[in-house]
Amino acid sequence: MALRAELYCYFCGHGLGEVVVPTNARRPTVEQLRTAYANVGGGDAPVWNDGDQPLCPRCGGQLFLERFEHEVVRASERRTLKRAS
Repeated sequence: MALRAELYCYFCGHGLGEVVVPTNARRPTVEQLRTAYANVGGGDAPVWNDGDQPLCPRCGGQLFLERFEHEVVRASERRTLKRAS
């Protein structure tokens, strides 16, 4: 099963775009989010500090997980998810 999630900034409200995390867990782990956002191009990937905390690429503020929901992934899409993880 896959989980669709998006990080938002507490300070400026910037959304970093949705990522799909291959997991059966209720919420994605920090490592799973880090891997998913590593594949996002441009300036929409969070900056990770030494404490493994994601920070906003615009203002440096703390990010929080706003929306996350499970989604059904078709067999043809599974190969793409495995490569991303």
